[in-house]
Amino acid sequence: MSGILVVERSTTLSHLLKRTLAAAGLSARSELAAYLDTIDHLKHSLELAQPYGLLIVGVPARPTRDCMALLDHLMTDDQRELPVLLMVHEQGPELDAWVRRRGGAAAVLWTQFSKIPAALAQLEPRAELLAPRSETAAVPQQGIRILFVDDSQSVRLAYQQLLERQGYAVASAGTLAEAADKAAKETFDLAIVDYFLPDGSGDELCRRLAGLPGAPALAVITGTYREDIIVKSLDAGAIECMFKNEAKELFLARVKTLSRQIQMQKSVEAERQRLDGILGSVGDGVYGVDQRGVITFINPTGLRLLGYDDEDALIGKSAQGLIHQTADEQATDPADPGLDGAYTAGNALKGHETVFWRRDKSGMTVECSVLPLAIQNRRQGSVVVFRDISERKSADNLRWEMTHDKLTGLVNARHFTHQVAQELQRRREAGGYSAILYIDLDRFSAIVDAAGVSASERLLVEIATVLGKRLREHDVLARIEGDRLALMLSGVQLENLFPLADSYRELLHQCKYEYGGASRSVTASIGVAVISRDTPSAEYVVEHARLACRTAKQRGRDQTEIYVGEHDARIAREIEAGWTERLRQAMEQERIILLVQPIVPISALPRSESAVVQRQGWRVNGSGSANQEYLFEILIRMVGKDGQLISPGVFVPLAERVGMMPKLDLWVLNRLLRYLSGVRGVKAPIAFHVNLSNMTLADPDSLKLIEAAIRTSGVSARQLVFEITETSELTSLHSARKFISALKKLGCRFALDDFGTGFSSFTHLRHLPVDFVKVEGSFVQGMPGSELDRKMVGSITQLAQSLKLRVIGEHVDSFSTLEALRVSGADYAQGNYLGEPRPLRSVDFAALFPHG
Repeated sequence: MSGILVVERSTTLSHLLKRTLAAAGLSARSELAAYLDTIDHLKHSLELAQPYGLLIVGVPARPTRDCMALLDHLMTDDQRELPVLLMVHEQGPELDAWVRRRGGAAAVLWTQFSKIPAALAQLEPRAELLAPRSETAAVPQQGIRILFVDDSQSVRLAYQQLLERQGYAVASAGTLAEAADKAAKETFDLAIVDYFLPDGSGDELCRRLAGLPGAPALAVITGTYREDIIVKSLDAGAIECMFKNEAKELFLARVKTLSRQIQMQKSVEAERQRLDGILGSVGDGVYGVDQRGVITFINPTGLRLLGYDDEDALIGKSAQGLIHQTADEQATDPADPGLDGAYTAGNALKGHETVFWRRDKSGMTVECSVLPLAIQNRRQGSVVVFRDISERKSADNLRWEMTHDKLTGLVNARHFTHQVAQELQRRREAGGYSAILYIDLDRFSAIVDAAGVSASERLLVEIATVLGKRLREHDVLARIEGDRLALMLSGVQLENLFPLADSYRELLHQCKYEYGGASRSVTASIGVAVISRDTPSAEYVVEHARLACRTAKQRGRDQTEIYVGEHDARIAREIEAGWTERLRQAMEQERIILLVQPIVPISALPRSESAVVQRQGWRVNGSGSANQEYLFEILIRMVGKDGQLISPGVFVPLAERVGMMPKLDLWVLNRLLRYLSGVRGVKAPIAFHVNLSNMTLADPDSLKLIEAAIRTSGVSARQLVFEITETSELTSLHSARKFISALKKLGCRFALDDFGTGFSSFTHLRHLPVDFVKVEGSFVQGMPGSELDRKMVGSITQLAQSLKLRVIGEHVDSFSTLEALRVSGADYAQGNYLGEPRPLRSVDFAALFPHG
């Protein structure tokens, strides 16, 4: 026979087949679980001139299409000579007809699996050994005592006689309680337990016996084949499942196998007693301790490693106080809990690294293992094997330093690229997507200048720790250089990539540093690139994540940007398709909410912080002119279907990518106009800043819709200040100027946002007829501690005011920042110090300015 191929989907049934073959002295050459794979495998074996001598196929209770395809293949001329045994759950006319029509085939019911050897002998005449063997003379089984448990007296007697004829010493019990009592009083090597007992189940008895000292090996025997019984029994500790309807030769063969295993275990226990004769030749240090940790022996190698000449200096003394203790000779710190705990509890310990102390008190890095010592089923302490790994640890440290950043403990750029290459290979094999996040901390050089090198390094370590806590399996966080980190996220869903990446940007806000007398949050710009099976290389995806990060910087910092190149059109479609629908539904279901934040005239605020009085949680009151205008910026958030607020940093770039920003801008404007048309009784002049995207500025249809909305609302156009971002790629200054001029004719005003971040700031200021300039927030934040930032803001203010423009300073987060902005000559201040964003409809503007 050229070998047996077994095909069965069920792991349990496959196990049963292998045990049955093993009991008959046979084994499977190969095992498969899929029928279509079997067809290919049979063809390949013929091509290699390595045909099988027998095929055993497990047929499902309801034959599947794949199974029938295999049976059809076995009817072809190439496979006609291959003997086939079908294992079936029930007889059926179709399978019976197939067996007759094919020839060289047979079918056996699973409930009659004991007939397998006879069926194989009929199919393969050369396999004479497959036929059931006659009972041979009993061979004494030295020292094997068996407890047989069954509720039937006749069954107990029959099996007891069968086993005793083979030389086993057998005791029997009829109930769970009787069996447990006998096992507690006597020692047995093997317990064979009927599953169905009058006072419990076989798996319950297995658990009770397994908990006894010197517990016997466990096997379950049952009269019916049920997969759930087999699973429960194995889970309870049984190492074998037997069946009363199987041939007695198979039963005895299984018991014999178990007996050999038990005898081997007994030999191992006896061999441990010869430890003293072996210790002298062992190359590692070996010592023994009792359960209290007192040294009972030590080999010559152990003495040499520890620097002792005579074992008398160690034997009878505590290892805890002599071998493994602190470097302090007073040993005031507790000893190594790993070893001490293993001694006391009798636990095994493998590959444990610690420090042993030599006689001269010098330390030695060791790797040790603890093996509980049992003699005749009685624990006699533990044996400790140790080796000096000082040189290896030095090499390990060198390898670590070559692949990691010393300051943060993160992997370095070189090793990160290697990890990305491995992830790319996984994507090529398994499909799906991963992502690279390139993280560049904003204005880190200013942090270093203000806080110092040591504080900035501690901040980097804190950032690495905070980000590291979010890592999943296969995620990798690296420090590329300086203040630049990279994060590989393994196995991501494209529709969730923007929120996931942006959550890391928001997570960084938890990290704080002292700057200008105030505690400030870290911000970062994040670039994202996608890894797919089509990604050319690891270097390619890391570089494009860096380019996306640069774009995020140009958009105003503290932003997240995803790179989608010309070769990634399929990725772009998947991202865009999901977000187009999400944005459309959010607008239809009114799940975009308007927030408002005050922009306060600096002249209206007192110079003493204690003199500022809050109204509705905002610092807006003061001693300004009665005609002083107050401004408010409209901000937006999206409410996800799970109720979580989604930052505009997530959905605005996506709306720009899918061309929905004009619709979103118009949606926001219409909601604001509807609200303002109902506002009454405000004594002071107020106006609202509304952001417009570059895409809207370039769209003539959007201009017409905005003009119509303002005219029909009844709201004064002077109450609207449209903000355009200085960092936007204004592809046509002519179109933007035309758009702005048209709305200014209605009375609207314009502000140039994030001024100072782009390369074309002054070009925009020269050619666009704006009314306000908003200084980029990072400059304003840095003013208390940076002379350069103060000069920058002062210069921008002087330039803007010389052009008859008013200046707004953003990101005012402390009174010291407010005062620095006042000194610069700016007109307005905006930031969380003056008031955090609140829902528009929660603000009572009439109560906010009761006196005008």
